Amino acid sequence: MKAKLHPEKFAVVKTDEIPKDFFAIVKLSEITAVVPEGALTNLKVKEAEYGFRLITFDVDLSFDTVGFISKISRALAEANIPILVYSSYHTDHILIKEDFVEGAIETLRNIGFLIEEG
Repeated sequence: MKAKLHPEKFAVVKTDEIPKDFFAIVKLSEITAVVPEGALTNLKVKEAEYGFRLITFDVDLSFDTVGFISKISRALAEANIPILVYSSYHTDHILIKEDFVEGAIETLRNIGFLIEEG
């Protein structure tokens, strides 16, 4: 299985507006967005956590798939690596703080992933 480590850094932000450039967004009582750090200059941010890297799993998952992300999250948890998980229509993504990227890549390789960097 393959996964890609994206080169840019991301921030998870709380804001009142939907950013023009974002990776993911959740709008309930407030707006939480995952935004490339370079796109934050014109965004009014209430709270933010910076320094995340994005890993996208290069698999086509159906809605019947069971346990895909649990294998990944279990291995990373055992290595004490915190993650944020985002699922899209056909695949999953994880955000990892920059300090944990090297360990995450090693852990994912140990469970069978080929990691493309960049």
